[in-house]
Amino acid sequence: MTKLEQLSELLVSEISQFEKTVERLEKIQKQQIGIDSSNLENALRKQNEKMENSLTHHRQEMKTLGYELRQTKAYPVWAICVFIVSVVLNGVLIYAIFN
Repeated sequence: MTKLEQLSELLVSEISQFEKTVERLEKIQKQQIGIDSSNLENALRKQNEKMENSLTHHRQEMKTLGYELRQTKAYPVWAICVFIVSVVLNGVLIYAIFN
């Protein structure tokens, strides 16, 4: 009989623990815990605006750079060398003719 009494005591204590746990869960469930994500949303929105502004500025800079590169005059090295040699030769010829 003692075994049966011990088992019944254990069962009663387990049931009471279960009831207490259920009561705690009911209390937690009654408390409506809300998650406020407005601060995170505002931070993400601000970061997105900054990135959009940076991207817009970068695009404008690239357009300006492209325009300036199209306006520059770039000559090949061989053409510059030929021009310099012809100027030097013309100078030498003019000096030789007038001396």
